[in-house]
Amino acid sequence: MKINQNVNLGKSLSGISGSIRYQLFDTRGLSQGSATNSGVYEIGLNTGCYGVEIDLSNQFSGSIIWTSDNHPNVSAVETISLDNKLVRHMTVGRWKILSSTKEMVFYEEDGVTEIFRFSLLDRNSSPSFTEVFERVRS
Repeated sequence: MKINQNVNLGKSLSGISGSIRYQLFDTRGLSQGSATNSGVYEIGLNTGCYGVEIDLSNQFSGSIIWTSDNHPNVSAVETISLDNKLVRHMTVGRWKILSSTKEMVFYEEDGVTEIFRFSLLDRNSSPSFTEVFERVRS
């Protein structure tokens, strides 16, 4: 899932997007890759506010830490919460019932990127798309 993360490091750190890095950590504090500045951009002109679009697994839970190569004593941390983003996609994105597999598929707002797939079951817990009483994550 593509998400946008932002940080406000203050005007004193404006205009240095090439030296701003971020790194992801899971809920156990384990690094999910090296610190990188790939895709980091400044929001506006000389604001000290930076952003990046990250592609994460729907199951990711953790934090993003922002640092600067030029200012080693400056950092910021934020929790990454996918719950609200997933709810938004599920309510404004496209969904489709596949009669051949008896599944319901939810897509992101773009209407193309699949985020969830559910098996559809009838009152007897048998696969169905005409008499649906339950959905189970596929």
